[in-house]
Amino acid sequence: MAGTAVSEMIFFIAALLIAATVATVFINIADDFSSDLEDEAERMRQEVRSHLAIINDPGNVPYENSTGKVTYYLMNIGTGDLSMDDIVVSANGTASGGSSIAVRLIGGGTVWSPGGVVEVNFTSSGLVEGVDYHGFASTAGMTPGGKVSGHSQDVIIFRIRGR
Repeated sequence: MAGTAVSEMIFFIAALLIAATVATVFINIADDFSSDLEDEAERMRQEVRSHLAIINDPGNVPYENSTGKVTYYLMNIGTGDLSMDDIVVSANGTASGGSSIAVRLIGGGTVWSPGGVVEVNFTSSGLVEGVDYHGFASTAGMTPGGKVSGHSQDVIIFRIRGR
C-alpha cells in the first residue's frame, strides 16, 4: 500500500509540473499576442493621424503647356504632421518625387501641420485639355518625435487647364 501512495504522489507531482509548464506556455503566448496587438494599434493610430487630400478643382488643374508643369494642392486633413520630403505625386501614369518635384508650404513655415496646404509642382508632358487623367499624391506621417510613421494617399481624376 505504501508503494501505491508513493506512485500516486509521483504522478501528482508530474501532473503539477506539466500543468505549470502548459500554463507558462499559454501565458507567454498571450503576452506575445498582447504585445503584437499593441504594436498594431500604434501603427493604426499613426495611419489615422496621417491623412492628406488633393484639393484641386478636378475640372481645372493648373498645367503649363510649354513646360508640362502640373500643380497639385495638398491639404493635411489628419491630426498629425505630414512629411513634405516624402511626397510622391503622379499624373497620367508618370510618378515624381524627391528632387524632381517642387514643394512649397503655403503661408510659409517648415512643418506641414493639420490644416496646412502645400503646393506641389511636377512635370507630366503631353497632357491635353478635355481629357480625363488619373493622378495621386502620397506621403508619410510624422510622429511627435519627428520620425516617419504612417502613410496617406489620395487619388484624383482630373482635367487640365492649360496656359
